[in-house]
Amino acid sequence: MKLPRFLRVGVSLLLLVSTGIAAPLISKAADSGPVLVWGDDSRGQATVPTTLDPSVVAIAAGALHNLALTGQGRVVAWGDNRYGQSTVPVAAQERIMAIAAGGRHSLALTEHGGVIAWGANDHGEVDVPAEARGGVIAIAAGAYHSVALSAEGRVIVWGYSELSV
Repeated sequence: MKLPRFLRVGVSLLLLVSTGIAAPLISKAADSGPVLVWGDDSRGQATVPTTLDPSVVAIAAGALHNLALTGQGRVVAWGDNRYGQSTVPVAAQERIMAIAAGGRHSLALTEHGGVIAWGANDHGEVDVPAEARGGVIAIAAGAYHSVALSAEGRVIVWGYSELSV
């Protein structure tokens, strides 16, 4: 894959990087530039919303959708929405501290340590267990599973679990 010119010239300016299956996603430092996406745009995943606040502090790429977290704690999503993964729930529109994008689902971590999940739920990946509704300090998402880390260091996993992790 040929890299876009801006990557060959200004790599030292990049702060955030994430990639889905079809469109890499990068962002410069919050005060120096927009979120940049290239690649397949078949589901709108490479078309950054024109209304996206430039104060992006985190980005996450799912299979065919993307998330951005603004400095104001608001989640913005775009791209594939066949499973509701790009329809940000009201609860994730303010006071969010972290985001994660799975294959066809999305996660947000509230300032109070609760996990909010939305999108595809074929394997229980958005069925947030009680122990992840508070006291969580970090989140991650895989294709069909979700992960949270509690403040006590406990790893909480839900969704697809063929290996019984």
